[in-house]
Amino acid sequence: MAEEAMLEYFYSTRGLQYMVAESMSKNSPNFIDNLLKKVDCVAVSDINQSITRHLRFQPVNEFEPFLESSGLNPTEYNDLVPCDKLFLKEDAFLLENHHVLCYSGIDPKKIGKIFKEAREVFRYGTGVLASKIKAYEDLGFNRVLISKLIVCSPSILIGDTSVELGKVLELLKSLGFELDWVMENLSEEASYDWSSVSNVLSFLREICLDEDELCGLIRKYPRLVFEESGRWTMILAGFETKLGSSRSELCSLFRNFPQIEVEKCVTNLRRCFLFLKEIEMEDDEIRKIFRCHSWWLGSCKLKKTGSLFVNLKAHGNRICQVVKENPEEMKKWTLGSRIEPLPSVADVDSKMKTQFLLELGYEEETEEMERAVKSFRGRGSELRERFDVLVSLGLSEEDVKEMVKAAPDVLTQASDVLEAKVKYLVEELGYPLSSLVAFPSCLKFTLVRMKIRFGMFAWLQARGKVDPNLAVSTLLALSHKDFERCYVNRHPDGPKHFEGLKKQLLCDEQD
Repeated sequence: MAEEAMLEYFYSTRGLQYMVAESMSKNSPNFIDNLLKKVDCVAVSDINQSITRHLRFQPVNEFEPFLESSGLNPTEYNDLVPCDKLFLKEDAFLLENHHVLCYSGIDPKKIGKIFKEAREVFRYGTGVLASKIKAYEDLGFNRVLISKLIVCSPSILIGDTSVELGKVLELLKSLGFELDWVMENLSEEASYDWSSVSNVLSFLREICLDEDELCGLIRKYPRLVFEESGRWTMILAGFETKLGSSRSELCSLFRNFPQIEVEKCVTNLRRCFLFLKEIEMEDDEIRKIFRCHSWWLGSCKLKKTGSLFVNLKAHGNRICQVVKENPEEMKKWTLGSRIEPLPSVADVDSKMKTQFLLELGYEEETEEMERAVKSFRGRGSELRERFDVLVSLGLSEEDVKEMVKAAPDVLTQASDVLEAKVKYLVEELGYPLSSLVAFPSCLKFTLVRMKIRFGMFAWLQARGKVDPNLAVSTLLALSHKDFERCYVNRHPDGPKHFEGLKKQLLCDEQD
C-alpha cells in the first residue's frame, strides 16, 4: 500500500515518467521504512491515504528513493544527494540521461553504480550520451556487450571513446576470444581500468613463449587479466622479480597458478615471506624457496609465527633448518590445520643415521646394525654428505659402500678433508681409485702424515733405495718407529732429510 501511494505521488503529482516512478516506489525499501515511521496511521487501511497526505504537504528529497532504486544503499548515496535540490527535475539532464541508459539496455537497478563512479554522465546535454554509446556500436559492439561494459566501467562514457578498451578487445579477439567470453568473465561488481588491463596483457605476452601459450594461460586463468584490472597480477610479478625470478620462472608460476584469487595469492606469499624473515632465514635461501615453490605457497595461508613457535615447540633456527631441508613442510602449518610438534634434533639425526645404514645394506634391528650405529660417529646428514663426496670423486656407490663398511671411521672426517686426501693420492701421486677400495683405512691418516711419508718415499725412490711399486698400505700403516727403521735409515742422509721434511710440512700446516 505504501508503494502504491508513492507510485501515485511520483507519477501523478510529481509528473515523473511511469518507469522511473514505478522503480522508485518498488525498489526503495529503506526509504519506505523511514517514511512509514513518520506517518501516523490508525489502521492499515489508512496507510495509502496517510502517505499521500504526508507527501503532499511535506515533500521528500526525491534523490534518496531515486538513488536507492538505482542499486545504491544509504551509506553509498548519502554523500551523493544534492544539498540544494529536492526534486529530480531540478537537475536539468538527470532524467534524460537516465532514460538513455535504460533505453540502451542497462538495468535501472545498476544505474546507481554509474551515478556513483561517473556522475558527469548525468550532466551531459541532449544527445551527447547517446552519441557516445553509438560510437561503441560503430566499433562493432552489440547492445548487450555495451550495456555490460558501461556498468563494469562507467568511465568509458567520459571523454573520448576508450582507445585502451578497443586495444584490449582487439588483442583478445586476435587470440581467439569471442566477445561472449569477455562478457562472461566481466563482473558488474568490479570497476575496470582498461589501461591497466592492456598493461597486464602486454606483460603476459612478453613472458609467454608464443601466442598459443598466452591464449591457454588467459583461458585457464582469466582472473590474471580481469581481477582488479590485472593490478594484483603485476604486483605479484614485481614481488617475484625482486626475489630473483626470471621471465621463464614467472611464466611457469602463472601456468601452475593456484585456484584462488590473485590478491589472496599475493597476501599468502607476503605472509610466507615475513615468516621466513622472522625465523631469520638467509636472503639467498628465501629467494631459492620462492623461485621454486611459489606456485603452491600462494595457496597456503600460514599461521602466525608466534602460533607456529608454540605448536611446533621449536624456535627460529630449528624451524629454519626444517624448511631448508623440505620447504613442503610448510603445507602442514596453515590456518585450520592441526600441527604436530617437530621431532627433537636427536630423533631426527637418529632416524637419518638409521636410514643411511639401511641404504648401506645393514638390516634393521640386528646386532650388526647396533654396532654400526656406534661406529658411525657424526650426524646422519653429515654421513650422507661425506658418502656423496666420495662418489663425486669418481668412486662407484657400491665401492664406497664396501669402503665404509670396512672402515667406518672414514666418514668421521669433514667432507673437504676427505676430498683433499683423495685428490692428493689420485691426482698428485697417481694412485688408482682401486687402491682406495683395497685399503680404505688409508683415508683415516692425516694429510700431513701422507705427505711426509710419500715425500720420503719419493726421495728414496730417486736414489734407488725402494721398490717403486710399494702399496699405499705399506707406507701409511707402519708405525713411526717401524717406518724410520725400514725406510728412512736405508740411506745415510735419510734421517736428516726426514727431519727436514717433517719440519717443512708441519710449518706449512700451521701457516
